[in-house]
Amino acid sequence: MALGYEKADLERLGALGGGSFDRPEDIRRVIDALGYEDQWRLRYEIKSVRSALHSPKITCIDAALLAYGLLELLFPETPRGLLAVHRRDGEGEECGHCVTLFWNEAGRVGAFSKSSFPGLGHRTAIHRDAPAVAVSYANAYMKMGFVPLYFGITTLEDVAGELDWRCSPAPLNVLSERLQERYQFSFGLAS
Repeated sequence: MALGYEKADLERLGALGGGSFDRPEDIRRVIDALGYEDQWRLRYEIKSVRSALHSPKITCIDAALLAYGLLELLFPETPRGLLAVHRRDGEGEECGHCVTLFWNEAGRVGAFSKSSFPGLGHRTAIHRDAPAVAVSYANAYMKMGFVPLYFGITTLEDVAGELDWRCSPAPLNVLSERLQERYQFSFGLAS
């Protein structure tokens, strides 16, 4: 099978997708069909594409890996990347959010996202560039009273290195640290 995926993976993809995949935006159906793992702090484990595909609930970074892998599988010519955004809430807790970026044929940028917070969902491919997508998430954080701190734009190939991010049954938690190392920009709002 393509890229190491098995028949069961493709069957699960078809079941979650509920139809044909004619354009990259159709990947949203797969992400939306899975629940959000809001108890992630109890047992933090970043899932590979295969593990996320077969899970009933996923986190934002699981959704980012899943969407990235599905773009690679279904729309290999579509440019893609990862956007990691770091923020601080009202109690001082710092945390990140990760999404998959994609560029449409017109060069506009959108994002696939999974979150329990309002305003942190998918982004339609209307943004002029990746930093504009980051600003859209920063604005959503500010509406919640959070302080957006930093963001970085990279590729999964760059941060994963030797890791099997497509099919590994083992947690890929090191990706969190590697993404944080890719923070390149400050929102300039830290206080």
